[in-house]
Amino acid sequence: MRLVLCDDHRLFVEPLAAALATRGHEVVVVTTPERALQAVVEHRPDLVVIDLRFPEGSGLDALVELRTRNAGCPVVVLSASAEDQDLAAVADAGAAAFLRKDQPMRAIFDALDRVAAGRAVTTPALTRTPPVSAEQSRVRRLVGHLTERERQVLHRLVEGEDTTEIARSLGVAHSTARTHVQNVLLKLGVHNRLQAVALVASLGVDREL
Repeated sequence: MRLVLCDDHRLFVEPLAAALATRGHEVVVVTTPERALQAVVEHRPDLVVIDLRFPEGSGLDALVELRTRNAGCPVVVLSASAEDQDLAAVADAGAAAFLRKDQPMRAIFDALDRVAAGRAVTTPALTRTPPVSAEQSRVRRLVGHLTERERQVLHRLVEGEDTTEIARSLGVAHSTARTHVQNVLLKLGVHNRLQAVALVASLGVDREL
């Protein structure tokens, strides 16, 4: 499957794109709604995934334009938004699904596969999920339980470093770096590095490391 992935938050979009690529998908990453419109023309994707809010341009406006230009290409909104009006606006604009960035990665992947296959995706009411502010508080508490060294390791993960690079950056043995990574995942309650990065990056907590 070929996807255009439009998001200006590099620390979130790059690990997501890498994970999608490992699943056999061809991913084109762009950072503005304008580039998303161009990429659809250039690459003719099977699916477009776009955020709602950007420093320049509007994901919602791009969604409307994408649906007007190419109604056959489904568009999925992937956002950190917790506003009910956003869900309503996205549905009215014809999005195939509205996904939250704080959902488990597996749920996001499964939803994208369902949309690409032409199957329906049920979007839970946003009022039934914790507001972003509450989720931010929860993640901050989890990060607060990390040691100073573990916070450094988490920062390196957010920067996209693997275990070997983390060991080199921190001047420790590879086995020590691997242990620190495992401790970070355990304390954050996630199963892999991508989930750890997505957890802190999607809520802006990565900026506090």
